[in-house]
Amino acid sequence: MKEAIQRARDVRIMVGLILTAWILSFMMLINWMNESRSQNQEEIKTRVSRLLALEELTEEGQVSFQREIHEWKNILLRQYDPTLRQKCLTDFTQAQQTTQELLDAAQILAQEEQIPEVAEFLQISISHRALYLSYRTALSHLNAHDPLSFRSVDKQVRGLDRPLANSLQKLAGQISEYASHQVDELDRSGNGENHWWHIWGKYFVSLELLIILAFMRLIQLAQSTELKGRRAAVIVDSIDDAIIVTDSECRIRFVNRAAEVLLECSQEKLKKISFQKQVQMTDEHLAPVPDLLLQVIQNRQRASSGAVHLLHTPAGAIIPVESRAAPILTENNQLDGVVTLLHDMTMHQKLTRQIQTQSFRFQLVFEQTGIGIAFCEPHSTKILEANQRMAHILGAQTPELILGRRFTEFYADVLHANTPSGHNAILKGLEHMILEARGSDVQLRDLTGQQLRWYHQTVAFLHDSEHHVPSQLVFVFWDIDDRVQLQTRLEIQGSRDQLTGLGNRFLFQCAIENALTRRMPSGQINSFCILLIDLDNFKAINDVRGHSVGDSLLKEVALRLTQTVRDYDTVARLGGDEFVILLHHSQENSATAVADKICHAIAQEFLLEGLRLHTSCSIGISTFPDHGLEYDVLLRRADMAMYQAKSLGKNHFSLFSDALEREGMEYWQLETELREALERKEFELYFQPKINLATGAVCGAEALIRWNHPVRGLLTPDMFITYAERSDLIIGIGNWVIHEVCRLLHQWDLMGVPPMEISFNASPRQLLESDSLIAQIEESLASFSILPQRLTMEITETALMQEKTWKTAHEVVKCGISISLDDFGTGYSSLSLLQKLPFSSLKIDRSFVRDFIDNLTDGTLVRAIIGLTRDLGMEVVAEGVETQIQATTLARYGCQIGQGYFFSRPIQTTQFLEYLKTA
Repeated sequence: MKEAIQRARDVRIMVGLILTAWILSFMMLINWMNESRSQNQEEIKTRVSRLLALEELTEEGQVSFQREIHEWKNILLRQYDPTLRQKCLTDFTQAQQTTQELLDAAQILAQEEQIPEVAEFLQISISHRALYLSYRTALSHLNAHDPLSFRSVDKQVRGLDRPLANSLQKLAGQISEYASHQVDELDRSGNGENHWWHIWGKYFVSLELLIILAFMRLIQLAQSTELKGRRAAVIVDSIDDAIIVTDSECRIRFVNRAAEVLLECSQEKLKKISFQKQVQMTDEHLAPVPDLLLQVIQNRQRASSGAVHLLHTPAGAIIPVESRAAPILTENNQLDGVVTLLHDMTMHQKLTRQIQTQSFRFQLVFEQTGIGIAFCEPHSTKILEANQRMAHILGAQTPELILGRRFTEFYADVLHANTPSGHNAILKGLEHMILEARGSDVQLRDLTGQQLRWYHQTVAFLHDSEHHVPSQLVFVFWDIDDRVQLQTRLEIQGSRDQLTGLGNRFLFQCAIENALTRRMPSGQINSFCILLIDLDNFKAINDVRGHSVGDSLLKEVALRLTQTVRDYDTVARLGGDEFVILLHHSQENSATAVADKICHAIAQEFLLEGLRLHTSCSIGISTFPDHGLEYDVLLRRADMAMYQAKSLGKNHFSLFSDALEREGMEYWQLETELREALERKEFELYFQPKINLATGAVCGAEALIRWNHPVRGLLTPDMFITYAERSDLIIGIGNWVIHEVCRLLHQWDLMGVPPMEISFNASPRQLLESDSLIAQIEESLASFSILPQRLTMEITETALMQEKTWKTAHEVVKCGISISLDDFGTGYSSLSLLQKLPFSSLKIDRSFVRDFIDNLTDGTLVRAIIGLTRDLGMEVVAEGVETQIQATTLARYGCQIGQGYFFSRPIQTTQFLEYLKTA
């Protein structure tokens, strides 16, 4: 292949050299002929150019002379303006010089050409110089101050230019006629010399062109042959198979790139070498195989190995190949050589092994997997192949028993449905699943026909790679029974309370949402009621008796609630000690009746783990559709009603009303304002003096908080403390009171105010947060260097209902602060509190002091309280003293300290300091 390309290239080069020599000789001949002609033509051209130049100079001289005369007239007309006259004189002089130069140049050309008019040129040149002198002489008579002097000047030279102008015009005509005549003569002489060339030159040139075209065609043929050779070489080199061309004597003449790579040897080294030395073939057992090349040479026919043989390369590599060979014959049917193709089978064998491995793996997985797989025809669902698991799913012992039968036949037998119509619906679903190639969950019977299991079934299409149409259906069945069972258990757990077995919040919400959308048979809206139940004092039972008893109590409460309502009503536990009941098809009257039954049932004694316990509940009621149309609204309003029931003294139920909604909105608004008040420091302490009833001296004061509301003005504690106690704000407010009392005491010490005892009130929430309360007390005392004996913390009886608060009270006493029992007689008035807690004083509530003078019972109670307290060694403080007689009588009864409007109202700090000065 490459030798043919080289021969075509050599032919093209030789033809190019011959053509180049011929062209050079032709060009030399043309050059010699041109040189013989060019000498005469150059002379003719020179004469013609001179004659044309002479004609042009004559005409330009005539034009320049006319410009000269024109400038002379401008001088005469501009004689009154020195500037313009000087400019015109300059232009006139330049025009005269230009005209004279043109006339002189024309005279020289005329002398060189030896024309008859040479004398006339000389005469005109002399006349022009004389005329210029006449003009210059006449200009000397021009007077710039005499406007009419130009006339005398013009008169001196008038008419002198006309003869010269006529002579120039006549001479120009003669020169033009002479030049035209001479040019024509020269052209005729030149044409006469080219006469031979015009007759024979075209034949000569045509012959030369034919020769050139012939040589160009030879070059094109050589280029075409070379291009075809290059294309063939590119094609051969791009073939992946090794191509080896040998001559009739088995010597290598050509190899392609693939052969060089396969044999690991370059073409230059392989040329002229015997094919058998480079290409040695054996079978897989390394035994020699018949020589394919010799077979082709002997038979002069194509031959193929028919099997994969091993090629042993000179480098020692062993490569599996397939070989084919074909003879190269001449026109006379003589053997010119052999073409051998070697196809490398290494990658083919590797892919074959991979396919076999993958097929083995697939078959292993197909047989051993726990997933049922079946291959079916796309239209009839005839089973072509199935694994053991699919056979068991379809109710057969082995796959052979289901091959050739329709998949839907077995499918209908194992489907679980309660009615035949259910089977039909499922089978139609299967048809849709096949059409849409999607998955679904289905419940099937096992081989016994008794046990049911859940499977996830999917179907996919296998497409024909050539025609792109479905060729097979693949059914896949996953056993998801365990997952479904687990999911079912999780759903039950997710909707049930783990402790009581009742429904949880999620289940209750679903029940409400279903009830909201349900209609009565008559088309009317389904009315129902929600009862939100909260156990009273459950936290105390849980804390004192333990979580085990608390859990048992919750279970028993759940049982009683379930027994109280109807079977189709919904009972759920929201969390903690909160329960909720959905009364279907109920109105307000039936809901209040059920609530009353529940309060009575919960109030009954509980016998738990050998303990007898009593509790009660508070119930809030909301109805649909009167109190709301959404789940959140109904539950929130039932919660408002429940808090209303608690405020009534517990063991009550309350129905939601618009007033509760307004109160709730007011509470949330006030809570927001209280948070802002803490940040903006809108609180202030007022002080009410405590008076020693025996001496009338001030012995202390009670710190009372006030709120300087930016809109509503000054607010007393009864207007906002209740709302603060329902949130966590009471902790922050209580801490502020302690800090502010210590700060003012420190400030009064610096002002020289006599030391006194200041009492402050503690809320039940503060007593429950013992760590926070003790930390605040210690920090405030340390920050302002205040002795703890100067502080007294007043605690109400209701705040001490939980034993946890007792521990807090003991911790306060350990800090050195006294504690006082506030509002004694209004709560449970348990005398055990006086025994168990180290109170330093007791405050008689104002409700007893107000009427004890006129009311015998109140008087008796006041005397009894004073006597009891005195016997216990505590001080007695009477609140609400408003008259002198009350103060005198209390002092006579033995009461040590009085506090009330009779002495002073709660006043600001500055007013209190002034009161101390005047007291």
